Amino acid sequence: MLADDAYAFLTRARARTYAAGEGKTTAILAGSVQYEFAEGPWLYRDVYYIGNGIFPGIEVVHHDGVPVWSVSYSGDFSSMSEGQADLMLQPALVEHAATTRTHESVDADYGAFRYTCRGEGTRDAFLGREEITADGEVVYWLQYAGGFIG
Repeated sequence: MLADDAYAFLTRARARTYAAGEGKTTAILAGSVQYEFAEGPWLYRDVYYIGNGIFPGIEVVHHDGVPVWSVSYSGDFSSMSEGQADLMLQPALVEHAATTRTHESVDADYGAFRYTCRGEGTRDAFLGREEITADGEVVYWLQYAGGFIG
């Protein structure tokens, strides 16, 4: 089934782009940051903007040039630097690539930080919220919604 293959590819792509510090490419949209991963007929693209700690973006999976899966997101890491956010977030995204920012939920501790991701819905249509807390205070959050579109 195409949806099963799309999710398997998405898991590999997420673990090999931003989360791994790889796959950054020349951005299509002026002022944006873009990551890509391609494998056979599959293409994953993550495009986002960073301003004052606020960042909106979109991830899209294409199969044979047709978009089949997408998620839009917006978040805030303004209480820390981008580098600090990356150091906390990237390990969680690699370790839980199959379940983060989907309909599933994740809880993980990374030193003094706690990563949580609460999804709801189904694999085909979902929404959720991701947070990093330190000493019980939210220092990063991201809200997302998406699903299978093809």
